[in-house]
Amino acid sequence: MTTEPRRLERRTTTDVVAAQLRDEIRRGELAPGTWLRQGQVAERFGVSTTPVREAFALLQAEGLVRIDAHRGAVVFHLTAEDLRESYAIREALESLGVIAAMPKLTPEILWQLESLTKQMRAEEDPTGWADLNNRFHKVLVEASGWPRLSSMVENLRDASSAYIRTFAARGSRMSDGNKEHEEIFEACRAGDVDRAERAVRIHLRHAAEIVIEDQLRASSETAEA
Repeated sequence: MTTEPRRLERRTTTDVVAAQLRDEIRRGELAPGTWLRQGQVAERFGVSTTPVREAFALLQAEGLVRIDAHRGAVVFHLTAEDLRESYAIREALESLGVIAAMPKLTPEILWQLESLTKQMRAEEDPTGWADLNNRFHKVLVEASGWPRLSSMVENLRDASSAYIRTFAARGSRMSDGNKEHEEIFEACRAGDVDRAERAVRIHLRHAAEIVIEDQLRASSETAEA
């Protein structure tokens, strides 16, 4: 009877630590390649190393960090090929998601999508825009009512979130992205499944092109340095 509360407390602490680190990785505050030391993270959160180690394991399962037995965990640095694979899978899954979501799009969900497109149109900060972009895709995919698909897409999206800020930092891409999101929304509002699926595919392909181009450029500059 006395051990169960302690296990519950540790699990909760693990989730809190993982959630905070996950959010910082998504927002680019912990950049790809950043080392996370168990002792330092434990001291920062005021916890033992056990929930930190468990949090690292959760983040590794989500593809956000890679664990080194001796050095701790490092925020995963996606290569251009990693990004190409990730976006190809996302395109397939999100296209399937929008097809499943179409008959389930309530007025409330459509209102959320429209509201997010308006907020993106008004947002000038790349980080803020990237957050709104993630929320738009999350709302649309979750409307499918398929939790496993939603979870897979979210893990892929989380792993590349840090790279989306670079994408958003290009003013022209934010503008193009706004138009693409609005096209997705208009197709959803019209109940046009083919148009919506096509719009999702086009949007993700364009995003992949920019993100991969930036990653290849960064890799080239690093090699030359």
